[in-house]
Amino acid sequence: MDWDAFDELVKLTAAKLREGRGNRAKIRAAIRSYINRGYRLIHSPMILWDYFAISDPGIPRQAGYTEEEIKDAVALFEDLSEAKFGASDGT
Repeated sequence: MDWDAFDELVKLTAAKLREGRGNRAKIRAAIRSYINRGYRLIHSPMILWDYFAISDPGIPRQAGYTEEEIKDAVALFEDLSEAKFGASDGT
């Protein structure tokens, strides 16, 4: 696992979310890129989830998002992550 590269990806994703604020297509693209590149670096969907939405500050909070924007970004992350890795509840 390349933690230095992953740390850079987290920072880059926060910057892309900040730049794309209010533009759902740009937000979706930033999250999709984070999932795809992050998985290649660390091979763990759970770590991607943790850095995005569990640990504080998560990536949307680092981007300066409001609570409502964070909720929306997390929902997008869940959808994109499920599409890539399958349902987290085993279904």
